[in-house]
Amino acid sequence: MRNRILIFSFAVVILIIQVAWTNIFGQDSILIESNVITLSEIPREITSVNKLLLDKNSLHLTQLQRDKIGVETDTIRFRLNLLRENPRINRINSLNYRSLTDIENDWNILSARIISEQSAISQQVQVLETQKKLLDNHILIWENTLKSFANLDVPESVITQVNSTIESIGNSKSRMRDDSQFLQDKLVHISNGLIYCNQILEGIRVANDHLVKAFFELNQPPIWNVFSDKNDILVFAAQRSLIDDFSSEVKDFTSRNVFKIFIHAILFILLFLILKIFFKEVESNIPKDGSHGSIVIRKIVKRPFSSSVLITFLVTYILYDGLPLFLNVINFLIILIPVIFILYDILPESTRKLLSLPVIAITLLQIHSFGYSETVLSRIFLICIILFSSVSLVVIVQMRTFRDHSSTPGTGKHLYYFSLLSIILLSVSLLASLAGAVMLSEFITYGVVRSAALLLIIYALRLTINSILYTLVYSHALHNSNLVAQYHPVIYRKLLSFINFLSWFAWIALTLKLFNIGDDIYSGFKALLTNEMHIGTVTITGGSFILFIIIIWATIWISRMVKIVIEGEVAPRVKMKRGVPGAMALVLRIFVITVGFLFAIAAAGFGMDKFAILLGALGVGIGFGLQNIFNNLVSGIILAFERPIQEGDIIEVGNLWGTVKEIGIRASTIYTFEGAEVIVPNGNLISNELINWTLTDRNRRVEIIIGVAYGTDPVKVLEILRNVSEEHKEILQEPAPLALFTGFGDSSLDFKLLFWIPRADNRVIIQSEVNIVINNALKKAGIQIPFPQHDLHLKSVAPSVKDKFK
Repeated sequence: MRNRILIFSFAVVILIIQVAWTNIFGQDSILIESNVITLSEIPREITSVNKLLLDKNSLHLTQLQRDKIGVETDTIRFRLNLLRENPRINRINSLNYRSLTDIENDWNILSARIISEQSAISQQVQVLETQKKLLDNHILIWENTLKSFANLDVPESVITQVNSTIESIGNSKSRMRDDSQFLQDKLVHISNGLIYCNQILEGIRVANDHLVKAFFELNQPPIWNVFSDKNDILVFAAQRSLIDDFSSEVKDFTSRNVFKIFIHAILFILLFLILKIFFKEVESNIPKDGSHGSIVIRKIVKRPFSSSVLITFLVTYILYDGLPLFLNVINFLIILIPVIFILYDILPESTRKLLSLPVIAITLLQIHSFGYSETVLSRIFLICIILFSSVSLVVIVQMRTFRDHSSTPGTGKHLYYFSLLSIILLSVSLLASLAGAVMLSEFITYGVVRSAALLLIIYALRLTINSILYTLVYSHALHNSNLVAQYHPVIYRKLLSFINFLSWFAWIALTLKLFNIGDDIYSGFKALLTNEMHIGTVTITGGSFILFIIIIWATIWISRMVKIVIEGEVAPRVKMKRGVPGAMALVLRIFVITVGFLFAIAAAGFGMDKFAILLGALGVGIGFGLQNIFNNLVSGIILAFERPIQEGDIIEVGNLWGTVKEIGIRASTIYTFEGAEVIVPNGNLISNELINWTLTDRNRRVEIIIGVAYGTDPVKVLEILRNVSEEHKEILQEPAPLALFTGFGDSSLDFKLLFWIPRADNRVIIQSEVNIVINNALKKAGIQIPFPQHDLHLKSVAPSVKDKFK
């Protein structure tokens, strides 16, 4: 039977593959398998070929497509010639860091564009060449078919049809050959341009490597000697290069990114509408406690437009492959506008007026970045920027508000030290520019000022994102979630910490990149992570070890979240039996931990063959020293599926009596009524006798024993007990309470009251209350509860003792 099933499955698979192949390649495979088409099949095959040729027509280049490809390649060649005519290309090794960065940005944009166009054309050429080969096979088959008619009496109409078919296939092949030749010609032109781009970029890379050594060289004369050369002051002709090609850059950029610009505009509109709605909804829920956090959120939610502009224009650097220099500067200046509005609202009134100082310094630096020539005018402008930035920082540091803020630990201290370091670096930059080390001066100035700009932008972005997170967490839509409604303060606090960490990390990483040391640090860190360590036959790297730790941590965190989500979110929404959510959470936690452990082992570099050996050794260990641990793990799985106990049950195991607080993978936690938390291995809960007082329900029977004095009417006592059980609100009337006269004791008539209560954990309290009510009822009825009495018989007593009793 099993062999028949396998044969049937194999046949089904073969049939599916054959049908799929036919659907993908049409009749091509059928025609290729045979060399000659039979006379009876010719009409059908001619129809198939005509349909095939119609489908192939979509592969032919239309005149519009040819024009579009021609315009694109011509634009690339025009842009290449424009960059090639830049006089700075011929003196790359003597340029400063700013100029090299500008040139590298332009050539990287062009290189990425050429690579994209080259890839698209190469794919088209590959498709055309593949289709040409298929058409060659078709022509060969039809020509062989035509030759086979030589010895047959074939109607002339059929021969005419075959010749017409061969001609149609040949025409389609000829068009494909022309299209392929056209594309290959364009491909040659842009490939040559790519080769030239790579040469220029390699030269820029080499120049960057040597630039560090040239930082401390006096590449220009000291400022006090520079005015002796009058020609050096004339800089306007050298500045026109950016203005001349600005128009072509903008047209080129917009033509290549029309769709992205449209998506960008739609993104801004949607973001603005969403933020406006959410901010308005949550504005009334912001606490009015006067804290700094609530004040910041309250002010930011009043500026949805500024928040939208800030986020949208920051997305520009992600959405587009590369921005031309002019558009990059314009985008940066646009980002500063919402930053000013956001920070102006939240800054103290005494410091608002100083917000313009760093903004002016950043704007001046952006204007200076347009300069191409290393001239006196550019150098004097740079000195002015350095002086203005230094004085601005000194004024800000001397402010009382800033000093008070810097005395606080954390962010205040960091900003204070950053300001002092910036003042020192700008002082070094000023001395370098005056002495003639202009490269070093520009490098330091650009790094410091742009780092300060990034600090303002990231700070404003962090406040905006924090406000957005607040609106999301405290919005009515998410409060429909039980977890969010219950843990929203914790969720918001954790997200806030994560965003703050990311903002600091982003600022530090971008600052290191600005100072051109980010790549070196990354390379060193990468080398440290990829350094191999050999432990026996196992090879471990630092990166794999860190990845192992991260996966283990993430696995533990996810396993905990699974329990919280299932019990807090899924269980209240899905009707399940009691205990099923806990069992489901336990099984999923075991699954997550198992999968996470396997991923961590694979990430650490352990081969599965070595892991199999490890499992074998572990199996031997389980058989000896680890059998208790494995027993507890398996017992946890049994508890999950069998569910003899559930969280919240009142159980009794040996001398232990309490409530099940948590059923874990290896052990469970029992919370005793004395307040102790006892960790019980799961194996003990499976192998030993266990009393579960609340397995099916939480009802519990209570027994109260009473003794009254001899001579009391038993009927009256039973009536009192029944009345007490009927009047107490915590006693269930179904099953009905039962009062019994159990017998004659040594000194009392013994009675017993049996009744049920709905909650087993209230047994002691309810029993105490019922005892008080019974005692009061017996006292009111004049019924006594006797003391124990014993008869004492004396065989012999001394005379002196008898006299005392007399």
